[in-house]
Amino acid sequence: MAIVTLCFVKKDNKILMINRNKPPFMGMWNALGGHLEDNETPKECAIREIYEESNVKVDNAELISISTWNYDDDEIYVYVSNLSDDFDISSYPIKINEGIIDFKDIDWIIHEKNYGVIADLRVFLKDIKENQKNNYHLVYDESKLVEYIKK
Repeated sequence: MAIVTLCFVKKDNKILMINRNKPPFMGMWNALGGHLEDNETPKECAIREIYEESNVKVDNAELISISTWNYDDDEIYVYVSNLSDDFDISSYPIKINEGIIDFKDIDWIIHEKNYGVIADLRVFLKDIKENQKNNYHLVYDESKLVEYIKK
């Protein structure tokens, strides 16, 4: 079983997102994150991935979910990291090696008519908006999320 992180970097009501140049989910907006390295905790992975993908240094990340999905046996550790009030987002969007990063409004991300966002982000962002922590099993049919089950 592999461990991956999904990291919601939050500034007020916005989340730092990446639109990737390569698979998986090429061309879609996603949260930051990636695979755990040897001798690394999931939290350390989240903080490292945030920095590697965005050049944003965070001091902390709060675990809000440990979830799974049906297309492999990975565990997804989902984190939220809140940026300070004085963090300036005026220079975004920024083009990076992996794609484009930008701060997107949470309501824009979770809007039911937004087809350019990975579907499972809506599940976790609704919990973030409601200050809840839930674990899920996400069921995909190819790239379409068809069901999410609270564990």
